[in-house]
Amino acid sequence: MDGTISLKQSIIKEIEFNFENCAISENHIIELLGYDADTVPEPVLETIGFILNELPNKVRLQSGYKIFNPKKVKLSGDSFTIDNRTFNCGKIIYSSLKNSETIGFLISSIGEEIENWSKYFMDNNEILKGYLIDKVASELVEQLADRTESLLEKELGIIELKATNRYSPGYCGWSVADQQNLFSLIPEKFCGVSVNDNSMMIPIKSVSAVIGVGKNVEKKTMNVQFAK
Repeated sequence: MDGTISLKQSIIKEIEFNFENCAISENHIIELLGYDADTVPEPVLETIGFILNELPNKVRLQSGYKIFNPKKVKLSGDSFTIDNRTFNCGKIIYSSLKNSETIGFLISSIGEEIENWSKYFMDNNEILKGYLIDKVASELVEQLADRTESLLEKELGIIELKATNRYSPGYCGWSVADQQNLFSLIPEKFCGVSVNDNSMMIPIKSVSAVIGVGKNVEKKTMNVQFAK
């Protein structure tokens, strides 16, 4: 195939992952906290073990993406427009997206229960447990987004297309208020995620991002932290 996008309509996909796909391990968390096997304090090690034992029952790994019909996408200046909704992403992000032929949205979430779990310990003055659960949750949702990005790249590769890195509202000078535009263009509660009036995602441990798609886009190498 010559790599020409032949989308006649938008493509949308939701995926639910098994926890067994995750690369969260005791050593991974120890390194995430800046320790190694010789320096990690015993209370921290015990808490990590507790979290890993309970974690599979505290998360729901939902993810997905929407790739838009190229006819509905326009890039110009420091912004892009989809279905008459303009995203003022700024110079930094636009410089990566500018060669895109279309745009994709990526959404990932690990659910609300793990947030409530962390809050329970915080409210009961078990600060170490609450903090470490929150830290693990943040890492896990980023890994889920990485995994989804990798799957999307494989599917695009079939038609000889590539993807940029993902970029989220709120970063690189891009206003988080554009979450409202983003969520207006995907189904309600897509992957279990919604956005409130303050443009914050619910559940909190969620990722939303934009990805450029085309023959001539580039991506920096990133390590995917999920098992293949």
